[in-house]
Amino acid sequence: MGLNQFHFEWCPKYRNDAFDNRNVIKFVEDSIIRTAKLYKILIHSMHVAVDHIHLFVSLPFDLSVSKAFQLFKGRSAHELFSAFPSFRLIFRKGHFWSPGKFCRSISNVKAETIRRYIEKHQFKELNQSIREAKSEAMQMRLAAFC
Repeated sequence: MGLNQFHFEWCPKYRNDAFDNRNVIKFVEDSIIRTAKLYKILIHSMHVAVDHIHLFVSLPFDLSVSKAFQLFKGRSAHELFSAFPSFRLIFRKGHFWSPGKFCRSISNVKAETIRRYIEKHQFKELNQSIREAKSEAMQMRLAAFC
């Protein structure tokens, strides 16, 4: 008996703003949840950012980390290309996800630390978007006086 918990992170092939659309983000979240349920993977926390994904998961002991990545990335890419055919124009060779990935075992870090990191990451992006919007509004006001 023991823990088999991991923090996963991966991104689209060209690290562009593939998830700029809320519908695409929701679709990817749902795809990941479906895969997790099918393979008995417990998702503790998830965040789909505009250019990458964070997952905090518990894997069944008979499922390797590399197989879990293969399932999450492969199934979601297949479903994305089926649901959003226009992605085939951007990802022409049929590879939605980059081959790279990040994984860290949670055994030496408290689970709450990882959960906070992922949730804080969401707010960090939101704050950055707010700062950018304020800056853009200020520039538009200045342009109006020219």
